[in-house]
Amino acid sequence: MNKPLAARLVAALAIPSLLLAPPAAYAQDVADPDYQTADESLREDLALTAEALGWTFEEAEAQHRVAQALDGIASAIAVDHLDVLVGTALSERPGGTPTLYIKGEADEVVLAAVRDSGQEVVIADGQPFSFLELKERNRQFNRELVALGYADLSSGIDITTGTISAEVAPQPDLPADPEAILRELSSGLRDGVALSVVDDLGNAAEYTYGGLTAYAGQTRVCTTGWTVITAEGVAGVSTAGHCSGVTQTYESGSGFVQLDFEAQHRGYWGDVEWHTTVAQIDRPEFYASPSDRRDTLSIEKWWAFSVGESICMFGRTTGVRTCAAQVQSTFYSCNVDGVLTESLIRMNADVTAEGDSGGGWSFDNRAYGSHVGICGGKSVFTIADDLFEAVGAMVMLKE
Repeated sequence: MNKPLAARLVAALAIPSLLLAPPAAYAQDVADPDYQTADESLREDLALTAEALGWTFEEAEAQHRVAQALDGIASAIAVDHLDVLVGTALSERPGGTPTLYIKGEADEVVLAAVRDSGQEVVIADGQPFSFLELKERNRQFNRELVALGYADLSSGIDITTGTISAEVAPQPDLPADPEAILRELSSGLRDGVALSVVDDLGNAAEYTYGGLTAYAGQTRVCTTGWTVITAEGVAGVSTAGHCSGVTQTYESGSGFVQLDFEAQHRGYWGDVEWHTTVAQIDRPEFYASPSDRRDTLSIEKWWAFSVGESICMFGRTTGVRTCAAQVQSTFYSCNVDGVLTESLIRMNADVTAEGDSGGGWSFDNRAYGSHVGICGGKSVFTIADDLFEAVGAMVMLKE
């Protein structure tokens, strides 16, 4: 039920039980957070990235500058030319020359975007499919596999090769030979696909301000992700869509805060839901760790993710901020608790734990996404820029 802010504040006066203490096992929930400035946020994430990857701080800084330049290039092309944009990839060498992938021949729009950025870029044009076409191919590929009986799957696109990589679990009375399975697909989907049949896909869900613990009653189940707001000005917080039964969160100084369910999506736009809050004014801030809180200043656009880009994550189960994983696939799909979940970002490592679901993926003060779980043994998340399409509420930004 949608409630304007004033109504929620009035309702809070009738709920004295909201100031209960949290369960003793969750002492991190009551830590008084330090507010981080934008400069402090960036320096911490660069330092964490450098430590995780064995780089110097200067190398992490150089790689981040290149990633920001690629964001600008992709955004400039995306304005009127999404039909040719495939994606971007960072060099494995920190600060090295990145690559821009373009369908067909790079025209003046593409060349101007690169030239205006001042960033040296390898333009890999002549690619057979745009990102939107690869995304649609993967979507159709998944649906045909499900129709054949292979609903337990994990698949994603590789923008650097223009191909789809997929794994399916064996099914009784169905072919287990990848070539035999591919022959059952539409002719246009048989090429440019690497398909494997594996016994254990490694797919799993991992059961205010963003970054708080989400409870079902007093049972800890997930993590909140972002403060969100609708076009009508109704505010609340997000978490993962599979986090069933969430009823409250806990905020230091406020106690337990009631969460009222608003909307959920599990499917094409990822795995996310949101709740309005009672007894709390929703602010565009998030917990970057148990002891640090930051403003939410921007959102990474869905077309601006770069392969190899470092993104940080904080979930209440993991309990620490980690920047040890980089983007591996910019469109990934898998079966999460029986639901085909798509449009995910897949990282190159598993850096999360059960209970982190819903928690924010971020870098400095930018929202990148909300954690979902594990696909093919690697961490995956819903893109923050897709929340409005998914549930009709967008990440709230500080003005």
